[in-house]
Amino acid sequence: MGAEIKVKQEEIEQALTTLKSSTNALQTSIPSNIDGNNVLDVVNKLNRLNQTMQQVTEAYKSLLLQNEEATRRSVEFMVETDQQLSSNIKLK
Repeated sequence: MGAEIKVKQEEIEQALTTLKSSTNALQTSIPSNIDGNNVLDVVNKLNRLNQTMQQVTEAYKSLLLQNEEATRRSVEFMVETDQQLSSNIKLK
């Protein structure tokens, strides 16, 4: 079991920062009412679909931000654990 896992923290941080800024830039607003004076059923269905799509997009954005934060914490934990192990090995 001689495989070594290298954590490239700078690259990970850069990717996570890009993910976070892209996620924050994600526009979740969709026209919620396009009917005006129109009474067509299609317009009503489009309004409902737009509302559902906006809710799904907002949920997706929230999950991306949660995953970004969880990944950031995991990387920090791995780096700290690696440093502790390294310190323990050097003491022996």
